[in-house]
Order: sequence, then structure tokens, then C-alpha cells
Amino acid sequence: MKEFRSAKHIALVIRQLGGRSGGAERIYCELANILTDAGYRVTCLHFDTKDTPPFYPVSLKVELINLYGKAKTRKQRRAMVLQRLPFISTNIRNQALWDEKNDFFLSQLRDYFRFAKPALAISLMPPANTVALLAAAETLVKVVATNHNVPREDYESPHRWDPNPVDRRLRKEALDHAAGVHVLFPSFGEWFPSHLRDRVVAIPNYISPEFAQRPKAERDKIVLAVGRLADVKNYMQLVRSWAALASDFPDWKVIIYGTGPQLRELKDEIGKLGVGKSVVLGGHRSDLGHEYARAAIFCHPAHFEGFGLSPAEALYMGVPVVSYADCAGVNQFVKDGYNGLAVERSGSGDALASALRRLMEDQTLREALGKNGPQSVSEFTLDRYRANWVNLIETLTERAN
Repeated sequence: MKEFRSAKHIALVIRQLGGRSGGAERIYCELANILTDAGYRVTCLHFDTKDTPPFYPVSLKVELINLYGKAKTRKQRRAMVLQRLPFISTNIRNQALWDEKNDFFLSQLRDYFRFAKPALAISLMPPANTVALLAAAETLVKVVATNHNVPREDYESPHRWDPNPVDRRLRKEALDHAAGVHVLFPSFGEWFPSHLRDRVVAIPNYISPEFAQRPKAERDKIVLAVGRLADVKNYMQLVRSWAALASDFPDWKVIIYGTGPQLRELKDEIGKLGVGKSVVLGGHRSDLGHEYARAAIFCHPAHFEGFGLSPAEALYMGVPVVSYADCAGVNQFVKDGYNGLAVERSGSGDALASALRRLMEDQTLREALGKNGPQSVSEFTLDRYRANWVNLIETLTERAN
């Protein structure tokens, strides 16, 4: 117990955690376990309206604290009154909306930082980053704000996170309080203003070897896709491209694993295009290693990605990837003609369909590209991921305040 008490205390902050099976929640839980195994005392802080346990396993050594409460702060009560006034300006109304949504979480975090005094806090994604940075600004706690997607999309797009312009402004302004700004790839750091560049550190995600299985000697005629069924993943384009190919390749299938808000729309499109017999929406599946091991092609038509874990896992398992050349977070490791086909999104014709046709017709090419897959993602290891985070934590916590 004495050894545990003397360990450096790291607080991990995320907005919502309970029952959520997304990639960021997985990273959050895995990072908590990794840091615990590395000898740190770890507290996971979240803000959920219900006390639902995490979807992913968390070590029993990790302290889990839900900061949610039904009480209202003074600022929240004032914000609720302001919103009922008929003649307030749009700016005041937007600020009131932000305060009502965030001030309890912010005040709880501020109190926790003052009371617990963690050596470092690591927040995940903008909904937690902004609040954690503003809370820590009034304390001596240092915060690393992590970014798990393309920074331009996370900080400027009105379609991601809270569309309130106050929130988008604060996302950027709060970064001035960060001790570190985490990104997934070095090139992502170029988006940030010059005064923050020396605080930016790139730590890519890692590919867990636990899911890996021995690939089938003869791959099944399957085009595999894995990810959340949402507009950003662009599976609608995959379905439409396949509709132009299906009659020429009757012994092939497209299987898409994932759940999300676009499920009904995709089902309707599959029915409308008449490809229901060759396109399968497989839902959530935990044993994806089996699917990677038998698939012949992996297709990832996303508009953008933070890291693109599923195409990286496919390459690790020797599956060639078809993607768009401008997909940030995937074009970092999918190289056209080396481990896959990276096609242009704009231009005449359906480049995605053409690339799929090329690979389906040419087994020799599929095998050659797949053979290069494991080496192309060999740097994304758990050991390197752990070492990078431990190095960052030790560097920041050893600096004088």
C-alpha cells in the first residue's frame, strides 16, 4: 500500500465512458491499464448520467470516478434564466448554453484537481479537453490534451462535437493551458499555431497482437470493411461502387462490420440497388481476427481518420487495403502499389470500383500487396506506445512548475 501511495498519480479524463464501445473509449481503458501496469496510480474520471460500467475491461487497480451530479452550479442556474429572456443577444445565449452544459463537469474537475493534486491529467478528445484545460488553469495541475482525429476537423468543423460557436472557440483557446498536446502523427501537429508547436507530441496508436490469427492459405473471396456506420466512414460509397461490380463477380461478397446511425440508410440503399445477397451488414463482432484472416481485400473508403486502426489491423494480417489517397490518418501507412491501392477521390469514373475490380481480377497482385502489409505497420507496437507515453509523463512531471 505504501508503494501504491508513493506512485505518481495520473488522472485520465473523458466525457462519457459507460457502456460505450468506440475506439476512443477503448484507447482510454487500455491506456489506464497500461499506465497501471507501468507502476502509476491511475484514476479514471468521467461524466455519465448513469453509472454504467465501461464496455472495455479496466484493471481493478484503477480508480473509477463518475463526476456527474444532478445539482446545478450558480453559473448553470444563471445560464438557465438567461436563456428564457426574450431579448438577449445570440452571443450571450450561446455562452449560456455552454455554461449550462459544461459548468458542473468543469467545477467538479476543478475541485478534484485541487483536492487530489494528480501529477498529470490526460484528457481524451475535445469534449473533455476543453473542460479539463479550463479546470486545470485555476490549479497547478498539468494537462495533456489528446487528439484522436484530424485536428482541423476536431477544432474547426461545425459538424463535429458541439456545434455551439462558443464551444469551437473555447476548444482552441483552452489549448494555451496545455502542458502537452498529443496527436497521432507528426504531420497533424502542423495544424496548431506556432506558439503551441513545441508542446505537440505525436504518439500513434498501436495494433494489438492479441487478435491476430494465422491467415488462411487460400483467402475467401471477401471484401471486408470494419468501422462505425457513420457518414465519415463513407460506406454508402462502398455499397454504390459494389453495385457496379456485383454482377461481374457473383462469387464475391462485401461484409461490413460495425454499428452506428447510418445502419437503416445503408440497409435501404442495399435494397434499392439490389445487392442484398452479396452485401452483408454484420453488426458488432469481437473476434475480428477470424475475419481478417480469411478476407482477400479490405476496403476503407473513409473521408478522414485519426489513425485508421481497422485498415492497420488488416495490413498486419496481410490483407491489401483499398482507400482514398486523401484520407488523412490512413494515407500515413497505406501506400499505393506497395500494400494497397490508394485512389483519387475526385475525377471522372468510380475510382473505388476500379481499384476493387483490379484486385478481384488479379490474385497475384493481391498476394504481393498483402505480403508487404505486416512490415508497413510494424512500428505501431504496444511496447513503443507504452514507452512513448511513459517518456512524456516522466518528462512533464519532472519539470519544475
